[in-house]
Amino acid sequence: MQRRAFLSAVGIGLTSVTGCLASADDGGSTGDDETTDAPPTTEEPDTDDSDESVAVDAGEHVTAVVGTEPDGDSGFVPHRLRLTNDSEEPWVARIEVTPTLAHPHAGTYKLAPDAEVSVVLRVPADYDVRVTDVQSGATATESLSPDDFDCNQSWTAFSPDGDDISVAGASTRMACAPPTLAGDDALSVTVGDGSLSSESYTKPHAVSVGNATDETTLVDVAIETDEGRVAFGGRYRLESDARVDVRVTEQSALVARVVRLDSETEKAVSIDKSVFDCNNSRTAISLDDSGGLTSSTASTLMACQKPE
Repeated sequence: MQRRAFLSAVGIGLTSVTGCLASADDGGSTGDDETTDAPPTTEEPDTDDSDESVAVDAGEHVTAVVGTEPDGDSGFVPHRLRLTNDSEEPWVARIEVTPTLAHPHAGTYKLAPDAEVSVVLRVPADYDVRVTDVQSGATATESLSPDDFDCNQSWTAFSPDGDDISVAGASTRMACAPPTLAGDDALSVTVGDGSLSSESYTKPHAVSVGNATDETTLVDVAIETDEGRVAFGGRYRLESDARVDVRVTEQSALVARVVRLDSETEKAVSIDKSVFDCNNSRTAISLDDSGGLTSSTASTLMACQKPE
């Protein structure tokens, strides 16, 4: 069982990092923190039930990161998951974060009173979150979606409540307009576990959504799995020749879905796992002057023979 509350605030900044890193480098931007171009966790985190835990001292703030920070002004602030110990006794908690694509993050922490752990989610996507009180066995689960990412600083906080876990969501709650991407500019996003790179035999696949018209247009962009879980999603205002580029670094069957809000036209393009091979490949979805959407997939089309 869990108790949940929602709080709103105006002009509240997130707690700055004063502690060391735990399982990943710090990153993500907040109202008070400086953006850091740190890499995400590249090795699969330990997700077993071992008793090993990271000690977090009183007043210390430890941060871990999930996902790669977008290249360009996404208009979205990362969402933070926070373990906060506001009790008078140490609290041992395990947090497990499962994104749609990429490695899950898992960590067990022994928080002294007034200690805090933050897990920064950099990419707007679907996430499943599970927090366990190791001593009492109580659990709390939350699900996040791209709707939880906008121009506001926002977080979901978990804290001990006797033998239970209290959950509270908070946001600065400012009115947010969809971010505008300027002409000849691109927002570049990476999703996946990083197992595919330009140096690997099997190459990443690129998805590009571009505005080939002369008019600024509002679009919804989503990269989804076959099960409908979103690996990346957001609403953008694209000026002429602006693009949203998504690099997929994990071999998976996907659907690239784009909706034009001006004409309510939708296009869903299936991306089969077989698209991922030794070639560089790209699926392009373009807005046209008729109010429609066109798509094409291109590849270098080399014969692939995997080395033994």
